Amino acid sequence: MTNWTIRAEYDPDAKVWWSADSDIPGLAADGETVEALASRAGAMLSDLLTIHADAIVDKARLAGPHSIRIIAHHERSFDVAA
Repeated sequence: MTNWTIRAEYDPDAKVWWSADSDIPGLAADGETVEALASRAGAMLSDLLTIHADAIVDKARLAGPHSIRIIAHHERSFDVAA
């Protein structure tokens, strides 16, 4: 199985999770939830691997099945009564 990793960030203004960094070449995706981001990235994966196959050094990674791991970071400040 080939594992791909997406590092996701949350944009509170747009209210979406977006792919800030990834080892999937050419990936630019977002979603209202981490699950929606994973679904969109999964739907794009096959096409992106075909388009960017030359950029992948280890050609064995092109063979399936594929798995996507998302590392999500979300930061928020809260006011606390003292």
